[in-house]
Amino acid sequence: MTDKKYYYRIDLIKRYLFLSFAFFLPINQRISTINIVLLVVFSLLNLRKSKINFKTEFIPLIVLYFIYCLSLLYSSELQLSIIEKKASLLFFPIIFTFNRNIVKYYELIFKYFVLGCLVALIICEINAFYNSFNFEHFYFDSRVDKSISFYNSLIQEKNLFFSYNFSFIHQTVYFAMYMLFAITILLYKKIFKSKTIQYFIISILIMGVFQTLNKAGFIVLLFLALTKIYSIISNKKIAVISSILFLFFGCLVFILNPRVQNLSKKKFFIDESKIIEKDFKKIKNTKPTDTDFRVMLWVSAIEMIKEHPVIGIGAGGSHNRLYEVFAVKRQWYYSIEKYHAHNQYLQILLDIGIIGFSVFVFLFIYFLRKVFRNYDNNLKLIAINFVLILTINFLFESMFERYSGISFFAFFYCLLFLVIQQRKGFKELQINVS
Repeated sequence: MTDKKYYYRIDLIKRYLFLSFAFFLPINQRISTINIVLLVVFSLLNLRKSKINFKTEFIPLIVLYFIYCLSLLYSSELQLSIIEKKASLLFFPIIFTFNRNIVKYYELIFKYFVLGCLVALIICEINAFYNSFNFEHFYFDSRVDKSISFYNSLIQEKNLFFSYNFSFIHQTVYFAMYMLFAITILLYKKIFKSKTIQYFIISILIMGVFQTLNKAGFIVLLFLALTKIYSIISNKKIAVISSILFLFFGCLVFILNPRVQNLSKKKFFIDESKIIEKDFKKIKNTKPTDTDFRVMLWVSAIEMIKEHPVIGIGAGGSHNRLYEVFAVKRQWYYSIEKYHAHNQYLQILLDIGIIGFSVFVFLFIYFLRKVFRNYDNNLKLIAINFVLILTINFLFESMFERYSGISFFAFFYCLLFLVIQQRKGFKELQINVS
C-alpha cells in the first residue's frame, strides 16, 4: 500500500470517528468514549510534520487541564481518577490540532449530533411507553405511583414520560442541554434538504426539552426563541415589542410549570438556629431541613472558597469535603452520599481557586472575541447560543464533574473555534480578491 492510500484511509476512518462521536454522545457514553480514544490513536498514526499546525487557541483548555492535575498535589485525597475525568480538556485540543481539515465536514458533524439527539429522544419515548403499558390487562398508565393523580405525578416527578424517569440515558440537565444545542443548529443551519423535516425535528426536540422538566432548559429555550425572533425581524422596533411579548408569555409558561410551582414551596434560606451539631462526625441523623439542597450546597461551597480563595482546596476529594460542610448545614450525614456544588462557577473556585477560574473565564472571552469577528451571521449565532446554553446551565450544575458535560463542552468548543477561524479567513480572502 502506498503512503498516499494509507493516509487517505486513516483520514477516512477519522472522519467516521468524528461523526460517530457526535452521533453517540447523546445516546451512549461508552461508545462515544471509545471514539475519543480511537481518535487520539489514529491522529498519532497519521502524524506528519506537514500536518501539524499548532496555534494558540486551545492552550487555555490544556492549561486548565494541568491546573486540575496539579491541584491533586495539595488535595485532601490523591484521586487519580480526576486525570481521566478531565481528560477531554486535553484530548480534544490534541485531536483537533492534528485534524484541522475536519472543519470541512462540520455541517455533517452537526447533522449527526442532531440525529443522535433525535434517536436518544425516541429511545426514551419508547421506553416510557413500554413501561406505561400493561400488556397483561391492556391499559395505559404512565404514573410511577398509582395512588396519586396524573397532575401530581408531574409535580412529584413520578411520571414515566417526564423528568428523570423519562431521561434514563442522561441526567435531565445534560439531555436538555444536548437537545437545546441541536435546536440551535437547526434554527441557523439547513442540514436537511426539506424545511418541513427541519422544523418537524425542532418541534419534537422542543417537546423533549419540556419532558425533561429541567428549569435551566426552559430558561435557555426562552432565550433561544428571543434570539431567533430578534434575528429574523428586520424592523427592530417590532422585534423588541415581539420579544417582550414572547418573554411575558414564556415567563407565564415557566411559572405554570409544575416543578416551578413545587419549587416555590421550598425555603431558600438557611436557618442557622437549627444548626445544633457543628461536627459532622457527631451528627445523629434526624429529619433534614426543608431548605432547598442546592442553596445549602452553594452556601457550603462559598464558605470553603473564602478559606482557600487563590488555589482552592484541590480537585481530589473536594466532593467529600464539601459534603461534610453541607451535612452540618442540613444536620444530616450519610457517608455514602457525595455532592458537587451544583454550580460550575463555584465548583471551579472551590477546586482550583481564582487562578483556575481566571483561565476558565478567559476561555469564553477569547472564544467570543473570535466569534464577534466572524462574518457568517448564522455561525455566529450558533456559537453565541452555545455559550448561552453553557453559561446558564453552569449556574445550576457542575458540568465538568461529569463526562456528559465536559466532553460536550470540549468537543464543540474546539470544533466551533476552528470553523469560526476558517470561515473568517475565507471571507477575508474573498474581500481581498474582490
